[in-house]
Amino acid sequence: MDVIGRVALGVGVLLSLVACKDRVAAPPAAPVATPAALAAHGEEFRREVIEVVEGIWVAVGYGIANSILIEGDDGVIVVDTMETVESARAVLAEFRKRTDKPVKALIYTHSHPDHIGGAGVFAEGAGAIPVYAQRGLVANMEKTSIELQTAITQRSLRMYGTQLSPEAMVNVGIGPFVAMGPGSTIDMLRPTRTFDDTLEDTVAGVHFQLVHAPGETDDQLFVWLPQRRILLSGDNVYKAFPNLYTIRGTSYRDPRAWADSIDKMRALKPTVLVPSHTRPLVGEALIAQTLTDYRDAIRYVYDQTLRLINQGYTPDEIASRIKLPPHLAASPWLREFYGTPQWSARNIFTGNLGWFDGNPSNLRPLPPDETAWRIVELAGGIDALAHQIDAAAQAGEHQWVLQLTDYLLRVQPDHVGARQARIAALRALGGREANPNARHWYLTVAGELAGEFVLPKRMLTPTPEMLARMPLARFFDGMAVNLDAEASADTIIAVGFEFTDTPERYTYIVRRGVSEVVPQLREDADIVVRVPAQVFKEMLAQLRHPALTIATEFEIVKGSKLGFVRFMRLFVPVEDT
Repeated sequence: MDVIGRVALGVGVLLSLVACKDRVAAPPAAPVATPAALAAHGEEFRREVIEVVEGIWVAVGYGIANSILIEGDDGVIVVDTMETVESARAVLAEFRKRTDKPVKALIYTHSHPDHIGGAGVFAEGAGAIPVYAQRGLVANMEKTSIELQTAITQRSLRMYGTQLSPEAMVNVGIGPFVAMGPGSTIDMLRPTRTFDDTLEDTVAGVHFQLVHAPGETDDQLFVWLPQRRILLSGDNVYKAFPNLYTIRGTSYRDPRAWADSIDKMRALKPTVLVPSHTRPLVGEALIAQTLTDYRDAIRYVYDQTLRLINQGYTPDEIASRIKLPPHLAASPWLREFYGTPQWSARNIFTGNLGWFDGNPSNLRPLPPDETAWRIVELAGGIDALAHQIDAAAQAGEHQWVLQLTDYLLRVQPDHVGARQARIAALRALGGREANPNARHWYLTVAGELAGEFVLPKRMLTPTPEMLARMPLARFFDGMAVNLDAEASADTIIAVGFEFTDTPERYTYIVRRGVSEVVPQLREDADIVVRVPAQVFKEMLAQLRHPALTIATEFEIVKGSKLGFVRFMRLFVPVEDT
């Protein structure tokens, strides 16, 4: 044996000895997630206000998220404010049974609606109280609430099962339900104290540190009470595998940054952990192990996905291979009751490499309708494909039924047999699904196809006070993403807006399907209207009837009212009645 061979053999023996020395006992088999396990998980959300330690209460089970009360010397701090005015009122009533001290400050852990929607209730009319948040919160909140409102609303309704019966909607994985419905209102207060990396302050004698901790959102923070070693973790930790990607849709959530944020928490060695979803934990050792497992699971999925990317695998192939190692899958804090490693892997691929999976067939694929027709022809025609769907249904191949009906229903949307087969497959998949997000999506789409309900384009109604606090510019942004490009393809028009209750002026230009908003009144505007800004906001937010509002509240300074109505129809049709 040559020198290199002897060295290699010696290294191999050494490595095997080290491996034997460091080997740990095999963990128990991970529990299997089942619908029954999901139902048992509902105990995590039984409604109560828990006194975690003296002076710290958390309201669990009043909506999807928690609200946390920190009692100080002469006042209280509220961390996260529920999703609606109605759920916030229920929580505040319970908090008032513990203390009548005034609310001296609000803290938002991040921009998701279930953490900020009821803020005005907790302020109790004292609008001057400080509202703390990470600097990026407002931009992120406005993107989903204005620019993507319809898409996020309907996708969220499918994911959270809001339209389903109580029997079908077991729980939502990190809470019992989303506390919203027709008539629900929101009243978010805009932050007054923002920061980039860290902020330290004392309110009502309570000293706290806010630390930027990107994870589920880029604007996420955690609250640290250093004198008591109490950690309020926001949505970066909860008792379920994290939504590194959420099927309702989201910007890229960077798992590396998320894991790093958990490492910041671990370094503090907290003795109390209060998440903004699910129940609190007490005990330094238990919290340390939980946080370690959580960050390890995130890093495992991220690192192994990149490893498989570098080996040339596609997102579908990677998703089929990614599974947590047994010791992490066995953690009660990593059950797949919210996110999944498979969805996360797809998001990691897209977040790092974009939409193209490397297959040249996907560079310029045939349009979906043409592809569907060709698949139907390949199957031997509509009747032949329908026969294949029936055979798959009888064999219990529910996923294959979904994929085949994708083609047939695109070619013939009113095909009764395919529609009924798809509904049955969706209900079968939903009934056996342990992940509530997937379960609800299957069952909700089945209900939509069956005509049992129609998803609204919006669910929450902002209060007039909330609209008054929102900048006018954001309303014009909302108009831009609603411009009908086809209807305005041959239109060039400039409309000026004067407001009677603010000095702001804008000119909205439509140029052949494209928007341009100029923050001043241009002399060459074709039409100029004058209206109170609050009326304009309320009309766009659908608190006022558009046609009636234009008829009675808008003054035409230049041009004609009919011309202005035609202009507004390019965005949202103005009903005549």
